[in-house]
Amino acid sequence: MTSRGTHLSHDARPALLVSRNPDILDLYVLALRNARVPLLSVSGLDEALQLIHDRSVSAIIVDVAEPGIDWEVCRLLQSQLHEQIPLIILTGWIDADARREATAVGCAAFLAKPATPDRLLDVVRRARKGERGIVVID
Repeated sequence: MTSRGTHLSHDARPALLVSRNPDILDLYVLALRNARVPLLSVSGLDEALQLIHDRSVSAIIVDVAEPGIDWEVCRLLQSQLHEQIPLIILTGWIDADARREATAVGCAAFLAKPATPDRLLDVVRRARKGERGIVVID
């Protein structure tokens, strides 16, 4: 298993980014690292499930619409999460159907791509504090 991540402090649980796009992975890992937010990133479902079971994560960010990452993957991930761990959807699909699907999956936040690293950071922080129903479409 290969995962990219930041140095984790003892008191901070990392967020987990699931994307098959290496540019997305690199961009957000670097941005959140610079903001001192621990982040692990993986490119596949098996890796994500392993990290969910092996580590305590503070949020799951899923880049929906990458090949092999769809709403069924989100449902599976959500079924493995403790209810206090937010699922954040990052997607280029911003129509009403996608937002309904995200709500049906049980996501805490729906973030449209392209999302700036600052925007993602804000959403992660808000979701980690317990805010739900976050929709950001710029």
